[in-house]
Amino acid sequence: DARWGIRLAPSFRHQSGQPFGRTFLATMNYGAQRVLAESIDSQRQDNINVFDLRVEKSVPFGTRRLGLVLDLYNLTNANTEQNINWNSGSTYLAPSTIIGPRIARFGARFDW
Repeated sequence: DARWGIRLAPSFRHQSGQPFGRTFLATMNYGAQRVLAESIDSQRQDNINVFDLRVEKSVPFGTRRLGLVLDLYNLTNANTEQNINWNSGSTYLAPSTIIGPRIARFGARFDW
């Protein structure tokens, strides 16, 4: 709890990068098959670090309360890759998903 009845709730998440190995697509007489070209733990994706913050203020109304909330997600605006392409070729190591951008969410809660 901070001054003036403001509540701060920081959150830090660290996720180690996923291990992976390069793969290639081999065409067999029964169809295509993905094959490991190197050990599955020969490389590792980047670590993911995300910092979020919630700021909340409660205002009393007699026996009731109004809570005002501000949530800030990905405060540092990290754009770390969550998934990358492991398949050999022109898209090798190209990101397929990244962490969402900085987001602010406002809200209110009424307790009676």
